Amino acid sequence: MMPPAYSQGGGFMPSPSLGLQSQLMNHLPAGHLAPSLQQATSALTPRMYRAAHECHAIYGAGYGAILTNLLGKVSFAVSGNFRIRGHNGKSMSLSLHIRFAGARLSGKTEAHDRFIAPINKAMEGWKKRWLFKNVFPPTLIRKIRAGAVWSMLSMSEGRGHLADTLSRSFDDLSDLYDSKIPPFDRGDDDDEDLVEHAPDSAIFVTCVNVQDDKNREWLDKYGESAKASGYLFRLLTLESDELAIEGAGEQQPEFALLDYDHRIVELIASGLIKLTDMPVDRLPEIKVEPSAEQVLRQGQARFKLMASAMLPERDTIVFAVRLAANARRIAGCMHAFEGYEGAVTPETMARAVTIAEYFGERWLAAVFPPKPVPPHVLRGQCLLNYLYGKALQAGLHAPSCRDADIKALAPNFGWSKAEMVETITCICGQGFAQVVPRIENGRRVLKFELIVPPPGFMPGNQGYPPRLI
Repeated sequence: MMPPAYSQGGGFMPSPSLGLQSQLMNHLPAGHLAPSLQQATSALTPRMYRAAHECHAIYGAGYGAILTNLLGKVSFAVSGNFRIRGHNGKSMSLSLHIRFAGARLSGKTEAHDRFIAPINKAMEGWKKRWLFKNVFPPTLIRKIRAGAVWSMLSMSEGRGHLADTLSRSFDDLSDLYDSKIPPFDRGDDDDEDLVEHAPDSAIFVTCVNVQDDKNREWLDKYGESAKASGYLFRLLTLESDELAIEGAGEQQPEFALLDYDHRIVELIASGLIKLTDMPVDRLPEIKVEPSAEQVLRQGQARFKLMASAMLPERDTIVFAVRLAANARRIAGCMHAFEGYEGAVTPETMARAVTIAEYFGERWLAAVFPPKPVPPHVLRGQCLLNYLYGKALQAGLHAPSCRDADIKALAPNFGWSKAEMVETITCICGQGFAQVVPRIENGRRVLKFELIVPPPGFMPGNQGYPPRLI
């Protein structure tokens, strides 16, 4: 069990090895495993961790829905108060762009509604439009230019959003992610007053919950263009089939969630004052300790390795850099929400890197979904397991038998002779066995021989059985 990060409890420091999962994922390089959802949630700072855990216990929402909605709403509250020092010395916004794609009954609505509740109440004094749902890009940009410099796109069930043009307005969304207001086009030329008084920068957070099937359709249709534009690399995506639980409801009182409400109200009240007196790009800046920068650099190297199995070299660099930028923003969000003094510490950055790495793995899984294992490969693994088991029982080091005898086993596995031939070809093609002519009792026969050790075996592994998949 990982030790608590703070003596007062709540939240756990990620271990140096990130508590690697035991199951390989075929969208990751061999030997690289990302943090689990449980580990990412446990990496939240104490107040946020306790709020997440209590939301699950009381409202029953899945931890995937909780993690995304909590981060999104905290990002909105803190981004009106602070920015964070970037890797190049320039400050960047703390706004996050997050999409949660969950199955039915994943708790999307429960998590969204609970975490946005104090924001709705606290923003009543803001006279500009701040919350958007299904909106067209020209309307959104016009509202922001008219003074809605602190805004959020958020919804509990965003099925309609992925059908709208805003979801694929990648250039505009990339500008807003960087707190830039998209440049004017010919449609704005006749509005001189809007041109003259438009702000130079704005905060725009997205925290959209969608159905997993609709997200899959969107990626199939627009994923390549979203990736080519660069916006998809900025978007934190979490696709999960986790189901909600019943939850305790009113039988369990709220404590951590009330503390969350109080802190959100404090941050928004402070942000309303700051944004009245100064532009978005002049908000106070959170510094990052040099040792925390080193933690982030090490994380970025892991991000690049993680993407190397699915992306070309240039895109792995883009993936790693964008994910590191999101890790920096997550660290700033947690630092500001907890009310920590001074610069971001290595502890907080390690937490943020763990969370970002989990999002990165989920991004790769969504953009490059695992392909089904071919039937002949599954049959090949089954046959290898059987043959090596027999060899172990007989005490044989390099078992062999007649090729015809192996083919005769097909009915025992429920296979046709053609399927057995295909299976043998697969095993031999992978280098785990060979069919060779031998002389027995003066007669030429074809022998099926397992090769020990098979290619690619780790030192010290006895190779029983080898892995085709």
